[in-house]
Amino acid sequence: MPDGFPGLPPGPRKPAPRQVSDHLQQLILRGGLRPGDRLPSQRELSSQLGVSRPSLREAMTMLETMGLVTIRVGSGAYVAPPEGRAPLWRFSDRCSPRDVYEARYGLESYAAKLAARTGDAGGVARLAACVEAMRAALRSQDIVAMAEADARFHDLLFELCGNPVLAGMYRPVRDLMVETQRLPMIRWTRMEETLREHADLLAKIAANDAEGAEEAMKHHILSAAKRFNIELHPAKTEKRRATLPCVQRPRGKRGVNIGA
Repeated sequence: MPDGFPGLPPGPRKPAPRQVSDHLQQLILRGGLRPGDRLPSQRELSSQLGVSRPSLREAMTMLETMGLVTIRVGSGAYVAPPEGRAPLWRFSDRCSPRDVYEARYGLESYAAKLAARTGDAGGVARLAACVEAMRAALRSQDIVAMAEADARFHDLLFELCGNPVLAGMYRPVRDLMVETQRLPMIRWTRMEETLREHADLLAKIAANDAEGAEEAMKHHILSAAKRFNIELHPAKTEKRRATLPCVQRPRGKRGVNIGA
């Protein structure tokens, strides 16, 4: 790693975890940090960047999930080489990525259907802003911004669906769902597909096409899973919809690296 770790650049105020993840992402992608470089310890890095250690940990978790860094217990955080980037699944003691994609297939497709029925013009405008943010992130190759806009879009669907029970089912498992939104981003060259799918969803919701929105979301979830090399089988998935497994699996290491 180069001497004198660069501090956060000036710019618009953002939440501290987002500032840190943006900054480290740019250093990695633009060569300021090279594959194999070891980052300073959390104590040193939080001091050099002027952020709290919890904010730094949140930023590092996002970068690790997307395969940009590898955290080795007892050794530290290292920049992952492009050819060796594998996202981390942090919830291996609770469920698998397949479990979550299957649940999303049922929950989110129905939420999209209900959101399209509401005819909320203000909500459609907010969804459109998310799609535009994703388009801008794709142009600038900003993985973190892409993930953030993607998560906002899906959060909004549950807010706009108008069903407090469905929204309440989403909140406890949001972290799991957001994590599966990030997993396919290891394949950055296919993020244009993600943008097109969200734009299609937006068009169906704006047109109050409830059935079309439901099908568009099903297509999006199937495609997102496939980008992560998971093939869902809709006929089987329909039978398992709406719930995540509640059985606690044996707790092992902090997470499981999943080859892309």
